[in-house]
Amino acid sequence: MATFDVSLQSPATRRDAGAPSIGSLSARATRLIALAGLGSFALIIVAAFVAPPLWNAPGTNASATHLAAYLQANHGRTIASLYIYSLAMGLFLCFTGGLWSWLRQTEPAPQPLSSVFAFGALALAVLIFAAFVTAGVMSYRPQQPAFATSLSDMTFGLLALSGIPTAVCLGAYAALVLRHRCLPAWTGWLAVLAVDAHILIAASFVSHGSFLSLESSVIVWVPATFFAWILATSVALLRIADRAAVGSSSE
Repeated sequence: MATFDVSLQSPATRRDAGAPSIGSLSARATRLIALAGLGSFALIIVAAFVAPPLWNAPGTNASATHLAAYLQANHGRTIASLYIYSLAMGLFLCFTGGLWSWLRQTEPAPQPLSSVFAFGALALAVLIFAAFVTAGVMSYRPQQPAFATSLSDMTFGLLALSGIPTAVCLGAYAALVLRHRCLPAWTGWLAVLAVDAHILIAASFVSHGSFLSLESSVIVWVPATFFAWILATSVALLRIADRAAVGSSSE
């Protein structure tokens, strides 16, 4: 229990436990970071219910005509969900920017892992936003079957390749947390699970019509590990902020 309590403390309050002597974020700032993460997670869940179910989408082997008809039939729900997903990713950038400022306080100079975390988060967001653009274009107006197929493949291809910077981002987070214990270790192990899953989804181009192909079941459960990490880390930060607020009020 003593180790777990130390892992829940902010970097400043961990100086006596061997952490670097550095300034800390205020409880209010930490709470705002956590709320950005929780808001991102909540919007992702809302968007998932607004969007057409991914498991009902035409598979890799579906005909181009069937895909074009499906996109047109569901264009309203798709556009609405993309807007909500985009808002969620905007909050995600706020969350990871704040989390980067938290992590870099713990890591000694020149802070390479926290920088890798930040650049990985930025890169994955760029690829995901690019995928949203192609998904929006293919749903904005009726598409010829050939164009619909190409845009759909590009959308899922961009999402699949975003698994690489996601794995880099979460791998850096896991290394920092498991080494310095600036956040609960279980969030680091959850990040390790998400790293393995996202390396797997990046291999979606290696086969066609199988488990690892574009638009297969991996597009459902692999991102779920990433979303679970956002939720878990946000909750951990919120608990830290609450403890810091209680501690400051009792002084």
